[in-house]
Amino acid sequence: MKDFEASAEPLQESLNATELAVQEISTRLHDLTAKKMELHKLQVPQSNINRT
Repeated sequence: MKDFEASAEPLQESLNATELAVQEISTRLHDLTAKKMELHKLQVPQSNINRT
């Protein structure tokens, strides 16, 4: 059983690192979506100003 635990440890570390990377990417994607929405909100009034 100890051999199994020892051989599974590197895999568990890799899975933990992958999970952390996915969480960080998800956070950045959420921020990107919010930034795109904010940019769109700012561009609409700007396009109205350019028409006048």
